[in-house]
Amino acid sequence: LAQGVASACVFLRPSGQRRPLPNRNAMGLGQSRPRVLCLHSFRTSAEIFRHQLFKFSNVGASLESAGMHLEFVDAPYRCTAEDEEKVYPVVKQAFPECTEYFEWYRANDDSTVYHRLDETIAYLEKVMDERGPFDGMVGFSQGGSLAHLVAHLQATGRAFTRHPPIKFLVIMSSRRSRATAHQSLWEAPPPAKLPKALVFYGDKDKAIAPEEVQRLASTIQGAEAVCIRGSDHRVPQLSEEHVRKLVVFVQDSLG
Repeated sequence: LAQGVASACVFLRPSGQRRPLPNRNAMGLGQSRPRVLCLHSFRTSAEIFRHQLFKFSNVGASLESAGMHLEFVDAPYRCTAEDEEKVYPVVKQAFPECTEYFEWYRANDDSTVYHRLDETIAYLEKVMDERGPFDGMVGFSQGGSLAHLVAHLQATGRAFTRHPPIKFLVIMSSRRSRATAHQSLWEAPPPAKLPKALVFYGDKDKAIAPEEVQRLASTIQGAEAVCIRGSDHRVPQLSEEHVRKLVVFVQDSLG
């Protein structure tokens, strides 16, 4: 769970909660590089995800070496003091400088309903309006599940229809949505317009079992699921072979 500073990283803060971010065009950032929207895990933050990708993993540096511009965004719902008491201790220990935590949605007890997901989808539509277009998405845990869902909603015309199609997904240790409202997506054949996907998971993951990650990968035709031996629920440190696979995947996805 616990997972550097990137030269081509930009943050977006939820409105009214943190300082506003300067307009990227005025800053001259990311105008010519393919742009990647990075979605953090449950009860973490954009800042924590940046550290996970660059300080505790080589995934961020590998994406930048492939020419990507990474943009990180906090989820729209900041945790309350009561919620913060439930943040994993290992997260607080690994990132003591990060004191704010955010959620994309919260499942009910049997995970059949995702509370506040509709508002999060609307929020991401606004992010894409104001900060896009994005060529790809990268997500870990809940962020990867959300990226996977966004791709399906766009490919089936349910949301994100005014935005250019996402071309690729890099998903790490994530499951497909278990909400009742989304089961029809997984029961139908994968839509033709889905992006390419590369999915990483650890064979020692106790939070999201490998078979759940594989079920997610099965909903995208041609998706490759890559097992990181000995890894648990974390943004992985990639071998040289896997770095090459990631770089080639991203570059090929962009044509």
